[in-house]
Parts: sequence; structure tokens; C-alpha cells
Amino acid sequence: MRYTINLDCKTHHVDRNGEVPILLRVSINGDHDYFNTGKKIKIEHYDKEKKSVKSGINGGTAIASFINRQKVKIDTIISEFERRGETATISKVKEIYSQETGKVKSDSFYDFVATTIEWERNNSAIAKKTLDNYSNYLRNLQAYRAKLSIHDIDKKFLETYKQYILGDLKQANNTAYHAMCFLRKYTKKLFDDGKIKPYPFSKFKVGSPFEANRDYLEPEELKQLHDLYDSKELLKVVKKAKSKHAQDFNIGEKYQEVLRYFLVACYCGLRHSDIKTLCRADIQGDFIVKEMQKGRLERKKTVRIPIRKRLLSLLELENSKGVLFENPVMEDSQTNKYLKDIMRVAKIDKHITFHCARHTFAIISLLLGISIVVVSDILGHSELTTTQRYARVVDRLREQEMNKWDEPVKEKFELDNKEEIICPDCENTVLQFEKGVIALKNIPIICPYCSKSFLHKLNFSKSIAPQKVLAVA
Repeated sequence: MRYTINLDCKTHHVDRNGEVPILLRVSINGDHDYFNTGKKIKIEHYDKEKKSVKSGINGGTAIASFINRQKVKIDTIISEFERRGETATISKVKEIYSQETGKVKSDSFYDFVATTIEWERNNSAIAKKTLDNYSNYLRNLQAYRAKLSIHDIDKKFLETYKQYILGDLKQANNTAYHAMCFLRKYTKKLFDDGKIKPYPFSKFKVGSPFEANRDYLEPEELKQLHDLYDSKELLKVVKKAKSKHAQDFNIGEKYQEVLRYFLVACYCGLRHSDIKTLCRADIQGDFIVKEMQKGRLERKKTVRIPIRKRLLSLLELENSKGVLFENPVMEDSQTNKYLKDIMRVAKIDKHITFHCARHTFAIISLLLGISIVVVSDILGHSELTTTQRYARVVDRLREQEMNKWDEPVKEKFELDNKEEIICPDCENTVLQFEKGVIALKNIPIICPYCSKSFLHKLNFSKSIAPQKVLAVA
């Protein structure tokens, strides 16, 4: 059996006190893992090149002695396997070492997950936000069941917990999906380490993350929001006082600013976290060149997004330094609260969150005929299959429109119910159709005679005059 035990601290995991965890890298027959000794060392006391404690530091001898004792412990565990004629594996040795050092002493699923998350914070490349989400899922699980053994998780438990999320908590399908993925991650680790049998998820399917319907804005609704922004009507929004002793509060500026960076996201497809950090330096010529943070392991990908007229009109390019938005972009949850009220003012009856801007960009881009490969590249997707879920939405929209071929054709075309589009330049009739058959307020037209491009407003569309003062509850 070949094995090595060496000090190997991860210097990129420095805590607020300037310390890093003391780790031992154990390798057995080519397989390796990091053992957390439970102690830390000042980053300046650790020699990264030599992977050792620097000599001459205060307390250095005690630290070196502690490290040697841990190496002896691990060496003894491995030797005991050899004495019994058994094969020592990394997971088995690590489990025994953790038990002997007092880290894992119970069968509590909560203790196991909390300990593992803490280890992942110090020793893995998993993003902090992802681990924070795991901690939230753990708290939600504890609220459902105060005590949970690693042996209590079976098919029946998984079914009842998922139903609790969907039924009692009335959460969305995607919320339940991610909660079950959290459970699957840590029960899989228990199973791989030989602590539980059988594997609970072998008979329980988590499902798909795209089962839920994804809300997005139609092209007309997006234009409706941009018109609302240009009109500055939101600046008149006031929050009514709830008592006679309080005063009405004007929050219109915040509404206007939220709508502004929401529209920016609709036109470029960036996530809230990327909009929040969008800087003047990210504008290079006619492109947004932005390094995006992706996924649970903080992978990075640089995207190049062409800037067109609508997007350009919303960007503050005068400031050569700092972020593009003068006021800091609010957190996701607060932004969504404002968006809810903005949609009410705009009379858009949809559940729109900030992430819906990304869906809107993808779906409208595909509706406009932009190549799915281009859309995928701008969104920063690593796989084209990720973008194809938006293509499926567009296909359903196309099917709905094509179903109109099966509707009964009217026997006659009444002249008094006719809509006619005439080119404003050459005055030729470009298009004739029956009123009501096109459910759009405006139609983009290119004249086939003189190539004039113009936007035709349908006569039957009724615009709603904005109120002088808009109020929200």
C-alpha cells in the first residue's frame, strides 16, 4: 500500500482574522483528500512553497508538534487496516480520524450536513452564495422535522417532504426541486462513504428544474414598460400614509431607477448579480464585455453583448469610473418588491421578478429570429441545451399561432371592417387585412416598393391616458 501524509493549507481560504485551516493532504494508492485538523494558522506563518510552518515564529514549535501528532494518528489508523489485512480507503480513514478527533459522533443528519458545509467553506471551491443556500435549506428542513437521523431518509420521507414544500408552504416547483437536490447531494455523500444503505434516491426521482412555467414579457409589454419609463410617470408614484399622523411618501425615483436597470437586463440578458456590478469599464466600444460568475463553483465566463439603441438609451456613459448606475442596485428581494408594484402601475398581470428579464431577453431574441447559438453565447450558457428550453417556449407560441389555420375562414371580407397600411413615403398600399386579426398595437413595416421602414399603429388600439398622480398601497 502506498500512502503519504503532508501538510497542505489552502491559502485562498483566509478568514477575517487572517488565518487559514491547518489541513493534511492524505494520499492512498493514488486517491487523495484533505483532512481538517480543526486548528488554524496565521497566513504569514505558513510557507506556501515548502508547505510547512515557517521557522522562528512565535509558537511555531507547538504548531509543528501538533501537526506531527495528527500525522501519527492518521498513520496509526492506516497501519491498523494493514494489520487486519483490510484495504484502507480515504473515506474510511477520514471517518475514523473524524470520530477520534471528536468531529462526528452522532447519526444526526443535521450535524453531518452542518459539519460538511463548514468543511466546504474552508476547503472547497463551492461559491459562498451556494453554501448559504444550502444552510437555508438545512434550516427549512429542521423547521419541518426537529430531529432527523441519517437512517430516517427514505423514499416515503422524501415524498412527504416534497409534498410539504409544494402543499403546505405553497412553494413553486423549482423551489421544491432545489430543496430535493440539496437532500440528494448530502445523502449521496453518506451513501458513498458507506454510512447508509440503500441509497434513498434510487427509487425517488427529483424531477426537472424546468417544470415550472417561466414568466416573461411579450414584445408589446416590454415596449409598454419602456414607454412608461420614458414618460416619467413613475416619478409621481406615492405611497399612501397608513395613519392620519403620517405623511404620503414619494417613492417614484426608486421605482424609476428599478425599472431602468430591469429594462437594461431585458435588452442584454445579464443576471441581477452582473447588473449590480456593471461598470463603465465593462463598456468597450459598442459592446458590453462582462465577466460573469456562473454556477455553484464560481466558474467564470466572459460575454460580449452588442449595445443597440434601446439599451444605449438606458446607460450612463458620462461617468468614466465606477458602476454604471448612480444609485446602487438594490438587493434581489427588494428589487422584486418594487417590480411587483411597477407591473401593477403598468397594468401587466404577470408575476414578474428580476430574473424574468433574462427569460424575456432569450424568448424575444428567438422570436425575432436571432440564432439560438448567438442567444446562448450572449447569455453565457456553457451548453446549448440550456438555451433550448427557451426555444421550446417559442415553439409553443408558434404552435398556438399556427392553430389559427384550423379556424373557420370567414366567407366575406367586409370593406367597412378593413385595415389598410399605406407607405408614408411612396403612398402605396403595403398591406390590407380585417380589423382584429392582428393582436398587436404596432406593426413594424418595410415597404416593398420604396424600402421605407416605419412603425404602423393599428387604429383599433386604445391607449390609456396616464394619471397625473399614481398611487400604490
